[in-house]
Amino acid sequence: MSIDYPVVVYGANGYTGRLVCEHLGELGIPFIAAGRSKKKLEEMMQIVPGIERSKHMIVEVENTVEALSELVRGRKVVCNTVGPMNRFARELLQACYNERVSYLDTTGEQHWIRELMDHWHEKFRSIERLVIPSCSYMYGVCELGARVCLETPGIDSIDATSIADGVPTVASARTILDAIRHPSVYLKNNELVPYKGIENSRITSPEGTVLTASTWGGTALPIWFSRDGRIRNAKMMCAMWNQELYKKELELERLNKTTFQWIPDEILYPMMDKMAEGITAGTPPRESRYVHRAIDVCVGRGPVGMVKTTMVSNGGYYTTGLIQAYVASRLVYETPPKVVGFASPSEAFGHRNILGVMESYGYAKLGVQKIIGNHVEGAAA
Repeated sequence: MSIDYPVVVYGANGYTGRLVCEHLGELGIPFIAAGRSKKKLEEMMQIVPGIERSKHMIVEVENTVEALSELVRGRKVVCNTVGPMNRFARELLQACYNERVSYLDTTGEQHWIRELMDHWHEKFRSIERLVIPSCSYMYGVCELGARVCLETPGIDSIDATSIADGVPTVASARTILDAIRHPSVYLKNNELVPYKGIENSRITSPEGTVLTASTWGGTALPIWFSRDGRIRNAKMMCAMWNQELYKKELELERLNKTTFQWIPDEILYPMMDKMAEGITAGTPPRESRYVHRAIDVCVGRGPVGMVKTTMVSNGGYYTTGLIQAYVASRLVYETPPKVVGFASPSEAFGHRNILGVMESYGYAKLGVQKIIGNHVEGAAA
């Protein structure tokens, strides 16, 4: 296999994988579109905008350590979009470790992020490579606003809220169901404290709409900031413009407490996949930036000051494709990377850099408001 293709997109025939390929093509990065079905890969690549300008090849591969090791051998980075990661990613991680290749994925679920941090950080640090989850809208975008808050000295607490409008992909729906089975945490006084269950709260969007928000699996932010000595407290809530989704989340939590936890995985997973089809029966239509918009608000607090960032963005899956492609392009030219081991996207490549590329594509815009005593400063980022 040619080694002229430094990036592998695993799951390229899926909704998110196709968007990663599209943005890699725009950035001029040659890539391998990989997955379990060559036929599906060929069909999907034909409808990727701009694919005729990209340098790529298609590879069918089994999800085994041996086959994946051969696939990634000689590459710089793998973009993994095959979820749920908790079920399908360990073989790919082992292959990347075996072949000294950096690993990116799209997941924002705490249980998977903590596994990467606890079990893969030292391994990837030892080979001078990166393992980065959340190279995606969830929760790489909200992290950008949180880290802009930290540019104000003295901030020690982050409260974040995300409001999104989108249709989950098949893999996302399965991941949501999988995450509900795992306990989630938030950061309080430098300790990761478990939630007793899914918590809901009423929030007001910037334009005044009152919504019910959920802890939504805890989000990635408490995990990132548990490793940052500046931050004592970090918590994030998520709301969907479609308010039926949080109700479904509560129903699934009740099912887990009464039924799911007693069912073996080999029986439970097919059941959960069938339930996921009830959320998303198939590949959703391509996003519209005039419809699928999001607002991420972060409030940073300290003993004598406060700062607030508001991120307005559009096309969450577009954003995911861009962040994956941008981080991959950096790793193509920066090997070994400046940061190694487990890291968030912003820790590895700088929140201002990622924000800049998102703004250059018209995917997001950030506003900042500093409140210091009684003095208010308002400005664009």
